[in-house]
Amino acid sequence: MINVIIVLAVAAVVLLAARRYLRTLRRGGCGCGCGGGGESHVARPTVPDTNEDHYPYAVDLTVEGMHCDHCLAVVETALDGLGGVWARASLPDRVRVLSKDPIDPAALAAAVESAGYHVVG
Repeated sequence: MINVIIVLAVAAVVLLAARRYLRTLRRGGCGCGCGGGGESHVARPTVPDTNEDHYPYAVDLTVEGMHCDHCLAVVETALDGLGGVWARASLPDRVRVLSKDPIDPAALAAAVESAGYHVVG
């Protein structure tokens, strides 16, 4: 009897989650949790030094899973938090990372992974 109750509870949770996800997709969202289409502006991180001449190192990343401005802001914020780094993301999957110091690709990938995305190239 307890097994039936557990199965019904799990099924109810799965159905509610699927319903919410489909509703987000219908409103134009990507399913990332941004709410889909209702946000008029997403706050991007502010980098104090935006002079590209001050960043002698650069790398281009391909990040899987970015679908909206919210996704871009999350990835940029994660990378900008590394210090001495200025990241600029664009859809569908490009991130340009400028750095004042030599870039450690593993650190960049770890920052992107911590934000919930995946570096594929």
